[in-house]
Amino acid sequence: MAIFERPFGYRHKLDDTQTIICVIETAQEVNGHTEYLLRLQRGAHKENCWKILRRYNDFAELHKCLCISGIDLPMPGKRLFGNMRPDFIAERRQALQVYINTVLMNPILASSLPAKRFVDPDSYSQSFHDQAVQNAMLCLRSEGIWILGSTLGAIGWRLRKHYFKVSPKPPEKTGNKLLVKSGSQTHQGKHFASSSSNGGGGGGSSSGSIDGGSLDPSELVLEWIEYGPDKYVDDKEMGGILKSLMGLQHPHIETVVYAAHNENGCIAVRRFYKQGTLKDILCMATPKNPFLSKYGNPKGRTALTMKQVAIYGRQILEALIFIHSKGYPYGHLHAGNIVIVDDCVKLLDIENYILGVPAFYRPFFVQHSKIHSVEAIDVYSFGHVLFEMAMGYPLQESVARQINECPETLKNLLESILSKEAVRAGLPTLQQLISHQFFAQHASSAAGGFSCCNEDSRRTHFKLSLNAKEFLKQSAQKAELRLRDEQKSVKNQKRIVRVQEMMSSEEEKRKSKQRAKLEHKQSKLKQQVSLQAAGNGRLSLSAASGSAALSTFAGSSIAPFERTDSVLSMNMPKDLVAGSSTFHTDVKSPPPTPFVHQHTQEQQQEQPQQHSATKQKTLLANVERQASSPNISTDTDEHSGDPTRSALLESICKFNRGSLRKVRSND
Repeated sequence: MAIFERPFGYRHKLDDTQTIICVIETAQEVNGHTEYLLRLQRGAHKENCWKILRRYNDFAELHKCLCISGIDLPMPGKRLFGNMRPDFIAERRQALQVYINTVLMNPILASSLPAKRFVDPDSYSQSFHDQAVQNAMLCLRSEGIWILGSTLGAIGWRLRKHYFKVSPKPPEKTGNKLLVKSGSQTHQGKHFASSSSNGGGGGGSSSGSIDGGSLDPSELVLEWIEYGPDKYVDDKEMGGILKSLMGLQHPHIETVVYAAHNENGCIAVRRFYKQGTLKDILCMATPKNPFLSKYGNPKGRTALTMKQVAIYGRQILEALIFIHSKGYPYGHLHAGNIVIVDDCVKLLDIENYILGVPAFYRPFFVQHSKIHSVEAIDVYSFGHVLFEMAMGYPLQESVARQINECPETLKNLLESILSKEAVRAGLPTLQQLISHQFFAQHASSAAGGFSCCNEDSRRTHFKLSLNAKEFLKQSAQKAELRLRDEQKSVKNQKRIVRVQEMMSSEEEKRKSKQRAKLEHKQSKLKQQVSLQAAGNGRLSLSAASGSAALSTFAGSSIAPFERTDSVLSMNMPKDLVAGSSTFHTDVKSPPPTPFVHQHTQEQQQEQPQQHSATKQKTLLANVERQASSPNISTDTDEHSGDPTRSALLESICKFNRGSLRKVRSND
């Protein structure tokens, strides 16, 4: 490979903080094993969608890499037998969906390299570490005053940022004379001398050469970071802004010892503090441990006192107000970018803004359209830092739903930044925050400003050229425009989700109504069946009584129809008896009860237990009509003198009036 050949092809810069949604659509059998089809989407734009195939072993490998975090994840167990059954595959697919949702919803796990490579292998398959080593060596080669040491590992949350030990290279000697340094090397020596004399608190203006023993090599760290999607500063202007950052002096901003850049990213050398950052203090973690093991599930947490919260919070606001007054936004405030040295706050990574890298809290404030300016971003991030210092644990949501266990003044301050009403109406300014009653009440001793710092470090200096300020202003406008577009997309996506939920709820309501109607129909059908069963019981009882009556007729010499006719003729008047044939043909009177019983018994003998519901209702109505017939009551009253006939008619009348009413009363 040639020396100046570009070793890696750089694709379009991705925003690593954008959320990725994963849906396991289906499972398929391939070569004797099961593969799951995953559909993934980055952010709110549907065009950023792709599909990949993953096996269960891929999920198991991801789980093995994430176990270092100590977070309890719902990974389904392995099964040796019956793992190809359709019901088991469907059950496992649901369990794997729950698992990947848990991983992607956790901000620490979702930002890890194993999780990124699992869901997006095309964008994260390259070796970020090898890229960082080559680019850092290229940047250091131009000066030739630094020696790149070993890597510190993944101690930070950014995938494209790497930390290395670095030490100043001792100057070459020819006899007793030192070689003459270039102008840039002499300028760098000034920062070395000021760093060693002030303990890293601020840069000085005294000149002097550097040798290997002027600064402890173990206290320096080199950071390589790639450009982000919001990098809008021209490469020609980048060097001038970095030089201005190297000359920045403020008691609450960590000095940049050395900075350089190329077409891919930037390096920055600064002092490394063994006690770690503010997040390490709150999580009681070792600074050089991997990010996942430090902050995934900390073994212990501690909160700061109210006085410390007020003092550190006021110092952070002083640093933010200072750089904003110079036309330079910060935009990257979080507990991992703050160190505490002798009760004095120092902000790290001041160069991140011009590199265009996404902020730590971007997934949170991208959900609120009112947080789009650079000052509003710093105010919102300050609210999260203040919450974490006071409570001892970070806020896992974009807003604080309920704030307890803190003084009333701090509660009012946090609610003015992190409440749902505040992010909708608008956040306060930095000047309004620093004049809040909470700082006057708990940080009155530090009201004079910089009281924790010595005389040399109280001086402030930060000078930017007019051209640099114009570039910074334009880059801020472009970054805000991209943020607003993303916020609109997120808002539209939320609206679509709400509409889908409403539609699904309406669909559920419709389905519930259909189920209620079906249940009502089934209950009515059951009632009809029960009524039919009761009707069958009545008919069987009527048939039994009718058979008893017919047996009485069978003992007589008169046929049943003839006996019936004679009985009817006895009950009729004489003029009607004379024309009995006409009466039988013209008058449509209801048939007598014995005939009805005989007819019912014949039908039941021909078709036992196969009557339809319509025939049964018709027969039951005929029986009831005959029970209420006036002719039978007349016969019973008038022919009570004949013993045989009166007894027969009396038994028939008793059956019609007594037994049928008795069945009805039982129903």
